[in-house]
Amino acid sequence: MTPASVGDDAVRTASRLTSANPFSTRYTRPGAVPPLDASGRPLDIGPLLDRVVCGCWAVEGPHGRGKTTLVRALLATAASAGRTTSFSQVRSWADAWPTLKSVSRAGPGHIVAVDGWEQLPWGVGLVIVAVARWRRTAVIATSHGPIGLPVLARRESSPALVAAIIERLPDHHGTISAADVEQAFRYHRGNVRDALASLYDRFEERRP
Repeated sequence: MTPASVGDDAVRTASRLTSANPFSTRYTRPGAVPPLDASGRPLDIGPLLDRVVCGCWAVEGPHGRGKTTLVRALLATAASAGRTTSFSQVRSWADAWPTLKSVSRAGPGHIVAVDGWEQLPWGVGLVIVAVARWRRTAVIATSHGPIGLPVLARRESSPALVAAIIERLPDHHGTISAADVEQAFRYHRGNVRDALASLYDRFEERRP
C-alpha cells in the first residue's frame, strides 16, 4: 500500500467518524433496532403476538430495557398481518383521556399499546381494562413493575445485549471497546438506553 493510499484511507475514516455519531437517537430510538433478548439474540415475537388476541397484557421491566422497542415491533408485525393498531404514550395525567378514547374507539382484534401505564391517574387503568373487554380489544401496556395484568414479556438486559445492539449500529471504527460497553452498562445499572447515551458522549470525546 502506497503512502498516498494510506493517507486516503485515513481521510475516509476521519470523514466517516465526523459524519454521524452511531450512538445518536436516530439509530438507537425504539424501533430502530429489532427487539433482542437479554443475551443479545433476536427475539421471536410471533409466539407473543399469537397470545394477544384480546384482553390486556403487560410488558414489564425496569427503565431502559427495551419495552417500547418490543411493543413497537409487535404493533408493526400485527399491522403487516392486517390487524389495526394504535399507540398511546402516557407521560402525564393529561394523556389519560386520549388513551381512553383510543381504546373506546377500537374494535375486535384491534391492538392498542399504552406506553407508560403507571402514569395513568388512579382508576383510569381499571376503566381501560373494562372498556377493552367490552370492545373485545387487545391492550398491551408497558410498566416498570406489576400492574395487575397478565405478563406478556419481562424485559431484562446484559452487557451482551448492549454489545449486540452496537453491532447493529453504524460502524464506530473501533472507538468503543468491550471494556467501555461493560463500564457503561455497570455504571447505569443495566439501563441500556442510558448506557448507549453515555457511549455517545465517549464517541464524541474520541473523534479525531
